[in-house]
Amino acid sequence: MNRKSLLNQLELAYAPLTAYEFAIVKDDKLIERALEKASLYVIGQRPVTTFENVVPDTENYELNFEIHQKDNPTVLKGKLPLIQSIVGSTEQDSIAVAFNFLDTKNIQENPPLNNIHGFSLVKHQESGNEFLIWFSPEKLLQNWWKGIIECEINGDFKSFIKYKVHYVGKATKQSILQRLTGHSTFQDILSLESPVTEMQLPANEIVILPFEFQDNLQIQSFGPESDIDTMVAALQGEDYPEQEKVFLDAEKALIKAMQPTYNKELFNNYPVSKDGLYNDNYDAISYTFMDPITLIYKEGEIKGGLTHIGGDAILILDNNEFKLVKNE
Repeated sequence: MNRKSLLNQLELAYAPLTAYEFAIVKDDKLIERALEKASLYVIGQRPVTTFENVVPDTENYELNFEIHQKDNPTVLKGKLPLIQSIVGSTEQDSIAVAFNFLDTKNIQENPPLNNIHGFSLVKHQESGNEFLIWFSPEKLLQNWWKGIIECEINGDFKSFIKYKVHYVGKATKQSILQRLTGHSTFQDILSLESPVTEMQLPANEIVILPFEFQDNLQIQSFGPESDIDTMVAALQGEDYPEQEKVFLDAEKALIKAMQPTYNKELFNNYPVSKDGLYNDNYDAISYTFMDPITLIYKEGEIKGGLTHIGGDAILILDNNEFKLVKNE
């Protein structure tokens, strides 16, 4: 008997962006390029996250810091070398740090520095300062767990990347940055959702999580009745679905699983659909998150993971059965 399965692994295409950060970078061509493969996004919310007790260590040429989150008793302690190979800096370079304070009316000059929502590494040159890289707490954590930067982090970092899901969307015809600029539902969430942190703006809590596929693995097995042409076509990938169709299907699967408040269409009949994978007749389809985030919704949560199989999986069997499989 012939069987066909599609295993889809979703990963963050870029670090989670607060609405405030999105307003700053929405026209940035470098970030738009980083998001060019991302066509699925989640709009969520979490308490304000900041860098605290930041102290430059001039002797070891590194930045000592803590990461705090409102109402989270856990404190992360970290050390970031100022020389980072990802930006091409070397021991001969003179690196400075520029801080962005959450409260712009309270700019601090003497360490330890607190209430920082981001900072940049800058290289001094005779022609002027050269921007190297910028970090929010979530960008630093994401770059660290992916091994992009050299950094030391101690503490339960997974407790800092839990998001209450408000909306799941797609952007298959344009970039996510273009899609969300002026997006009415995005504006509704900013206007209607109350901050979970006292004395904070929703723009510092509402977060955009952009996703791309780390992998789409199609597995097929063939019985004795299979013809050679069908087997050759499968081996050559001729029957592989287009990425856009998989993204459209993934959006429906996530919406049905989490039933976000701000999604008007909840796809209760999924996996039945006209533009998803229903007509491809897979025996099994799965969607798994490959980052250690947690997506929280009314009925439960979906956890991602850093192992080769990821975390929890949304599973569709025989074009009919729909369930969430926990990866404990």
